[in-house]
Amino acid sequence: MKKTGIAAGLKMLQCFNLAAICALSVWHAYAFYLHQAITHEARPHVMEWQPLPAHQQNTPRIMT
Repeated sequence: MKKTGIAAGLKMLQCFNLAAICALSVWHAYAFYLHQAITHEARPHVMEWQPLPAHQQNTPRIMT
């Protein structure tokens, strides 16, 4: 009976350790990205390509 209680306690401790490791990794990722966002200047605006307008009345047509 005592052996199963110790085994259950160790299993619970392993689950706690796993949860603590996950929480720490999430916290470190948050701190890392927050630090990068604060220290780095804003990146330049990304050029956005827009399609040319369709045929306009004042442009000459090329007949093929």
